[in-house]
Amino acid sequence: GLSKRAWGLKLRRGGSGAGEPSDGLVTELRPPELIEPATDVTVAPGASAVLSCRANATRATASWRKTAPETRALRHGGRFAISLAADGLASLVIHACRASDAGVYCCLVGNELGGVQTSARLTVGSGGTPGIPAVRAHPGGGLVVHWDEPEAAHLEYCRVGEGEWRRATETPAAANTLALEELPAGQYSFRLICARSSAAGASSDPATCGGGGGWQREQFSRRYSIEEEIGRGRTARVLAARDTGTGQRVALKQVVAGRGADAMREYRILSGGAHNAVVRALALFAEVPRAGAHTLVLELVAGGALLDYAAANPLAYTQRAVAMHTRQLLSALDWLHSNNVAHLDVRPENILVELSGSQPQLKLVDFGSAIEISTETEGCRGTVLPPAPAQLEFAPPECVLGRPPAPAWDAWAAGVFLYVFLTGLSPFLDESIEETTANIIKCDYCFPPEHWAGIEERAQTLIRSLLDSTPSRRLTPKDALTDSWFDDV
Repeated sequence: GLSKRAWGLKLRRGGSGAGEPSDGLVTELRPPELIEPATDVTVAPGASAVLSCRANATRATASWRKTAPETRALRHGGRFAISLAADGLASLVIHACRASDAGVYCCLVGNELGGVQTSARLTVGSGGTPGIPAVRAHPGGGLVVHWDEPEAAHLEYCRVGEGEWRRATETPAAANTLALEELPAGQYSFRLICARSSAAGASSDPATCGGGGGWQREQFSRRYSIEEEIGRGRTARVLAARDTGTGQRVALKQVVAGRGADAMREYRILSGGAHNAVVRALALFAEVPRAGAHTLVLELVAGGALLDYAAANPLAYTQRAVAMHTRQLLSALDWLHSNNVAHLDVRPENILVELSGSQPQLKLVDFGSAIEISTETEGCRGTVLPPAPAQLEFAPPECVLGRPPAPAWDAWAAGVFLYVFLTGLSPFLDESIEETTANIIKCDYCFPPEHWAGIEERAQTLIRSLLDSTPSRRLTPKDALTDSWFDDV
C-alpha cells in the first residue's frame, strides 16, 4: 500500500535532485540575491509611477504582478513599461496613473537556479472629496453604479423629489460596480462619501429606473431548492441544490458580478461536448442571483476530492488505482486540448471522484480559469490570473514567471499531481512562497528512496517527462497515455 500522509506535507530535500545543475554549468551563474527591495510610492492621478528593486542576478528575467486588492499579471506595453537593467535594477513604470492602479505590486527576478520576490504599495492621490459616480441602466432591470476613487467610499442614493439620502453599501470600497436591480421605478441621483473624512462628493445627474427586473431570479428560485454551500473561490461559490422538477441533485456555481464573461466561457466549454472525466454543464442562468452575476448549473460530483477519498479508503489506495485515475485525468486533458481548451487550474481541489457507478470515476471540475486556444493565431483568449498561494505548488515555471498560458501548463500540473498521489508528498512545496517559487523555477525536486520504495521506477520516468522545465519538450497528455507504466502496474 501507499503512504496515507497528507499531500500538503513539506518534502525535505538534500543532496542532488532532478533539477540540480549539471557539472558543465558555468560557475558564474548563481541564484538571484535581493540587494534593494521595492519601496512604497505615492503619485498624483495622471502622473507616472516608478516601482523598482535591485537584485544581483545573471541571465535573469524580471516579471511584475499586482497582488492586491485584485490579482493580475502585468505585461510590457501600453501604460506599463517593464525592464531589467544590466546592473540588476528591475523597474515597473506605470504611466498616467489612475485610482484603480493603487495597490500592492510584486516583482519576481529569476533565472534557472532560483528567484527572489519583493513587494511595494502604490498610492494614487492623497484622498479628499470623492468624484461623481457613473450611472447606467442595466438590461436586467434597475441601475448600475460605478466608481473608482483613491480612497474607500460609501455610495448613497436619493430619489428625486424626496430629498433623503440613503446608503447603498454596507462596507466602503475604493472601486466598485454595484447593481441596484430592485429599486422602485423613478429617478435617482447618487453620490460618494469618503470613508476617512466623511466628505461628500457631488451628486450625479438624475438617472431613470424603470423598476427592478427579477423574472429570471423568480424562474430560478422556483426550479432549484438550495441545500448548502460546498465550495468558495476567488470569483465564485458553489452550492448543492435540488432540481424540483426532476428531483436530481445539482451543483450551482454562482459567479460574482463582473465575471460574466468567465461564466459564459465556462458554459461554452462544458456544453460543447462530453467526456466521462469532465464535469457536465446543464444550464446557464444570466443575472442570477443578482444583476451582473451568473449561475452555472452543473453535474453534482458527490464523492468529494479524489485524494480525500483515497486517504479514507486505504484498501483501495494502490498503485493500480493511482494509475487508473491518472489515466482518466490525462484522458480528460487530452480531450480538452484536442478541443482547443486548456484548463490551467489542475490541482487536488479540482479533481473529484464520482462514486455512483460500478467503479470510482475521476471528474475534473472548475473551468473558471480555462482558456480557449485560437487555432488561427495559436494564441489564447481570456485573462489569466497569476497563481494564488493555494495554486502555486502545481504551477509550471513559465506560469510563475508570468509568461503566456498554454496547454503545457496542464501537463506539468498532472505530473505534480501524480507525484502527490503516489507518495502523499508535494515535490516543490517549501516553507514559504518564495522558497516554493524558487524550487519551481529551477525544477528542484527529487525522489527520496524512503518514500518511493515499492513504487514502479517507470512512474518516476513518467513524472520526469511531465515535469520538464522546457514546455516544448514536456510530455503531452496524449503521449503520456501511451506510457508502459499504466499497463505494468
